[in-house]
Amino acid sequence: MRKKKLTGRVLSLFLSFIFLISSISSSLLADNGTSSSETGNDPALSNPVEDLLDSDPSDLPIVGADSYLIYDASSDTKLIGYQYNNLRAPAAITQIMTVLLALEELEMEDTITITKEMYETIPDDYVRIGFTEGEIVTVEQCIYACLLKSANDACMALAIKISGSESAFVEKMNERATGLGCSSTRFTNSYGRSDSDHKTTCLDMSLILKEALRHPDFRKIATSSSYTIEPTNTYNDKRILNNANRFISTPATAYEYYIGGKTGFSAESSYTIIAGVEKDGRTLIGILLGAGDAEKRYQTLIDLFEYCFTNYTTTMIDTTEMTSVVSGTRTQIEQAIVDTPLKITNTDLRLLECYSIQTSLANGGYSNELDLSSMVIDPTADEQVFSLPIYRRFSNNEAYCIGYYTVTIADPDKVTESTVVSELSGKKSLKEKIVPIIVGTILFLCLIISCLFLIKMIKRRKFNKNHRNPTIL
Repeated sequence: MRKKKLTGRVLSLFLSFIFLISSISSSLLADNGTSSSETGNDPALSNPVEDLLDSDPSDLPIVGADSYLIYDASSDTKLIGYQYNNLRAPAAITQIMTVLLALEELEMEDTITITKEMYETIPDDYVRIGFTEGEIVTVEQCIYACLLKSANDACMALAIKISGSESAFVEKMNERATGLGCSSTRFTNSYGRSDSDHKTTCLDMSLILKEALRHPDFRKIATSSSYTIEPTNTYNDKRILNNANRFISTPATAYEYYIGGKTGFSAESSYTIIAGVEKDGRTLIGILLGAGDAEKRYQTLIDLFEYCFTNYTTTMIDTTEMTSVVSGTRTQIEQAIVDTPLKITNTDLRLLECYSIQTSLANGGYSNELDLSSMVIDPTADEQVFSLPIYRRFSNNEAYCIGYYTVTIADPDKVTESTVVSELSGKKSLKEKIVPIIVGTILFLCLIISCLFLIKMIKRRKFNKNHRNPTIL
């Protein structure tokens, strides 16, 4: 029995060793392999205007709000604004983030069973649909209730449906805001309840609405004039929801380009409003925080939108316009390296899709330039990569960086030779590492066989000893 156990242990040890050797070999092969992914070092394309496009606009309509911003979502440009990065209370426009998360994580036909947690903490003077415990409603009904009536119980129902509790949902709200580039926003509740820590900015809310407007359902619901919630398991009558947004409900402030948004009010925030509009392929987002009048905020936003459509333009960049400047640059580079072994081995042109600018400047014409000032070629280097900025210069001599022309210059012979040597070196290194492992495995195998043979011999001797013929006296 002991011999069987000993033999089993030896075999187990041997198999473990073989597994270890196989793992090491696989690791070595992986380490000496090549990766298909490479990290680029090209500069990122970004809006050429970091701050306001026009910091001192003339003949601007009177705004009447603590903070405001008109943001061009197409070109990612802040056209005009005031204190747009200052923290303010958003009130019910908070619900845009809740609806956005619902559109991203739930299906419209999903059902929600109302619990007390979804309405009992809402202050009495806040708007509600009047859902009751045990009532079964759909996600679609709740989203309509949020966007058309600012129904806070519907908003809470969505939040708890998604995350199980409002506190867990608030964490998700803040994570999503950060992911959208909101650098200042901090939400503490799902629907905009007054709280000294519940704050956002005009810019951050513009980024949130920009993302929400990517969803066709958001646009459809926000621009609906009314919606009917049919009787439910606990409520026998229809609930008719008329859109409270005056861009839709009131002829005097109806705006044909409106594609979605939200309003809000609280004693702390005063009146708030955010809206997206679309005209001639351009998408603008306007927001007022701390407005002084419920009705005037609509007309103010319309006036600001019209001002921006008139005084600023968004221009698409046509790649074919760069043909001559790129061709000329390539010729210059080739002439500079003509007496060296260097060649242009690769080029890449990356351009912004569009940019925004004052209409007066756009009408004055422009020229395209490729900046070679940072390009210093080393004739002894095997390979060099240069990212050359492309500028669009306007009549006032102002220039926008609208893209990059990346040029790779190399000595083809050296690059090829270097690649071959590197591959051979890698193979040699791999061989040097694996050979000792193989030799060690063979030696260990020999040792195991010897041990097994020895055990067998001992066992045979003992058997012969126990079975000798008895001595006859």
